[in-house]
Formats: sequence, structure tokens, C-alpha cells
Amino acid sequence: MIMKVSEDIKGLPRLARISLIVFPLALLIALVIILISIVSANPAPLPGYGLEPPAPIISPIAAGNGISMVITEDGSLWAWGLNNFGQLADGTDIDRYHPVKIMDNIVSVSTNIGEITRSNRGDTLVAALSSDGTLYAWGVDIREMDSGGLFWVSNATPMLRSVLSSPLAVMSNVSDFAVGNGRIFAITSDGTLWGWGIGVQGAHQPEPVQLMDDVVASSGNRNLVITSDGTLWEWSNSVPEQVGTGIQESAYVVLVEIMENVMAVTTGRSHSFVIKNDGTLWGWGGNEFGQLGDGTTDFRPDPVHIMDDVIAVSAGFDHTVAITSDGALWEWGRNRWGHTHIMDNAVAVSAGASHTLAVTSDGALWAWGNTRLNANPSQNNPYPVRVMEGILLP
Repeated sequence: MIMKVSEDIKGLPRLARISLIVFPLALLIALVIILISIVSANPAPLPGYGLEPPAPIISPIAAGNGISMVITEDGSLWAWGLNNFGQLADGTDIDRYHPVKIMDNIVSVSTNIGEITRSNRGDTLVAALSSDGTLYAWGVDIREMDSGGLFWVSNATPMLRSVLSSPLAVMSNVSDFAVGNGRIFAITSDGTLWGWGIGVQGAHQPEPVQLMDDVVASSGNRNLVITSDGTLWEWSNSVPEQVGTGIQESAYVVLVEIMENVMAVTTGRSHSFVIKNDGTLWGWGGNEFGQLGDGTTDFRPDPVHIMDDVIAVSAGFDHTVAITSDGALWEWGRNRWGHTHIMDNAVAVSAGASHTLAVTSDGALWAWGNTRLNANPSQNNPYPVRVMEGILLP
């Protein structure tokens, strides 16, 4: 029978014989292309997929490195400031002196506070959290990998820098997150802390790696976390030479206990603050500009008590801003002499590299410092300027 078929094929015209070979091959190639298309249309799920949906922590403003981010009550994310690399994610490379809309359905935003210099103009990393718990990221010196991760690019030539200029979904079911210089930390709804970027686990991590469990808050610039029992820890890949005495090892990192009964943490360039459950504010670290607010310019290796009755605090590059329970907003550090009363009725605050944003109880956004609200980049507004209304309240 096989011989008979073979002889029949040989008896066919040459074109027909070629068709019998080419057609099955073309069919196979078409099937492969279809399979590839199906896989591409259904990419691998983001880290955090399958967890319980989170209850995201609302953080409506972020003052960064020459940029400002703000969320309005309808969930729209707006931005202005430096945009020479497209870091505002508005589809252009034009500096913006007034807020422009970036994306929808956002409940929280954060950015880094790296210093602005002439050779490093607008070194920015931004992350934003949507109402469904999806975390997006974009910025300078990063690019998307084929796997969907973020690759941090070290490039000393400012005009040749890599930029991810549109929001990229990087994780799902996120409840809280923090952005540092070149790295991001995210907490999923099950309390797992994830980190990726520069210096995470001693390397440049392009994709999220699990760091520790039972976490409720994290800082961006230093490895400080708060666990569900209110303990503040500093984590490292090895035993760090930092404050604290209780050293433990989790499955992923080495932990050093700093203090207990902590409810909030923030870190600046070289200084850190926490608010304890009783409303007391504690700070430590760099203090050359009085950014700790302890009445000195002495470096403090251990936490010192700063003030009482605090409900919110934000550490900028060399300055600090805090809100007390009566809504009074206080600022100290560079360009301020001691604790300066700035305004009342404040409900949210964010300190950046050289400017500050605040939201008052009526939903108004205020800005002062080097706000980038006009074409003169060196102009500073020493007092709050009303920018826009209808801001999402925390």
C-alpha cells in the first residue's frame, strides 16, 4: 500500500508534488503563530495575582525631584514639573508649569526625592496605585524587560538616558508601597513585602523579590519596615551597623529591631522619622541643616524625641514637615529656622527635594518652595500657593 501511494505521488506533476510538501508545512507554521499570539495576548500574571483584593492606603500627593504628583477626588492623576526625559508620562518631553492629566482610577502615588543637579536634571522614579490594587511604575534610568520587569540602567551621559515614559503595570493586589532612589517596595494584601531596583538583596533586581512577611508599612530610601505588631525593623542582606539590638533572620533578610509601638515611618536623604502610637515623633540620622528639628545640627545615631501630638510626617531631601492633630502644619530644616508654623487645616503633606505639597481639609492643594509652577526654575515661593481644588482626601 505504501509503495502504491509513493508511486502515485511520483506520478503527479512536479507542482502538485511541491504543494503536498509545502501545504502541511505552511499549516504547521500558521498553528505556531496562532499559539504565540494566544500566549502574547495572555501574558504571565503579575506578582500578587490571586491574593485577596486589598484595601489600598490613600496617599494623594507626592513631591519629588523637580516634579509634583496629585490625585483628584475622581481618581485622576495630575502632574507638573521637569519633563525633559518624559518622566511625567504625559507623552511629551516638555516641562510643565501647570498640572496635566496622566491617568485615571488612582488612589495613591509616590516618587523619589533624589537631588537635582545640573548634570542630573530630573532623576525621577514614580509609582502609582490604582483602585483595584494594581501598581504602575515609570521614570528615568529604567526600561521594560521582555519578561515585563524593570531594568535599572546606569548611564553617566545625561542626554543618553533610558526612560520608561508611560505607566507599566508591575504588581497586583498591592495595599501600600514606597519609592526610593532607584528602587520600589510594595506590600501585597497578605502582608508580604516585595522589593526591586538598585541595591535590593545586594543587586539590581529587575523583578520583585520577596523580602519579608507580616509588613504593614515601608520606607523608600532606607530599609525600614513596620510589622503588624507595631515593631520597627531595619532589614539588610547582612547584619547592618545601625541602631537597634534585637537581631533576627527571616527567610530572606537579616532584621534589626529599632523600636516598638510605631504607626508610621518616613525617610529623607539621610534622616528618618517615625510616629509612635501615642502621637510622639522621633527622628534620627543626618542633621546638618537642622532637619531633625531637635534644636541642634548634630548627627543622631539613635532616635530622639522631637515633638508630640503628630498625625503625619514627611521627610524631604534636607527638610521635614509634620501635621499635628489640630491640623497645624510645621516645617523645619533647610531654609527654615526651627519649627515654623506654615498653615492650618492640613490633612496631607509631602516633602520633596526642594519643595513641599500639602492638602487642606477643604480639598485644596498648596505648594511652596521650588514648585516649578512657572518658567523660572530658580524661583522659590516661601509661602504656600493655592494650586488646585478637588483633591482626594486621605
